[in-house]
Amino acid sequence: MYLNKALYELPSSEITKYGLANLTYGSLTQKGINTLCSTLEPLIKTNIYGLDLGCGDGELIYHLGKNLIDSSWEGVEISSHRVEQRSRDVTIWTGDMLEENLRPYNVLHADNLCLDEDIADILEDKIAREFSGIYISYRTPQNLKFLKQSCKIKTVLTQTTWTIHPIHFYQVFQS
Repeated sequence: MYLNKALYELPSSEITKYGLANLTYGSLTQKGINTLCSTLEPLIKTNIYGLDLGCGDGELIYHLGKNLIDSSWEGVEISSHRVEQRSRDVTIWTGDMLEENLRPYNVLHADNLCLDEDIADILEDKIAREFSGIYISYRTPQNLKFLKQSCKIKTVLTQTTWTIHPIHFYQVFQS
């Protein structure tokens, strides 16, 4: 997996605007991608239409699209600098994950471990209100509304660029 070092070199204007904690970047290694794909594949019985929340330059969704048959991935990234670093043919855009419509997707991926607690709580609340499908999270969700509308399916240890970390798979239901 190609990891662009420019993704770590952020303009000071973005750090000031969003906070360094909300811009922390990491990704899965090839072994981590294999683990993610082998865990996700049996959970989805139809085509995957996935959204990566905080996609960086889209490198991960490029590999997910190549490794998961009948999958289509898009990504949203708050850092315009990171979106400009895109080197693969992927559909990504600059935007705020909290303002995206989550309804069209059946898989969400969020490397949200580094989000500050308030943002993570707002995201989990939004997922509970708008989303139905598989939610993949590096963080153990705390939002009560989310927890009432979801069921943890599985947790797997996954290799990332910084450590071996558990990734949680949840089925989210709409009432």
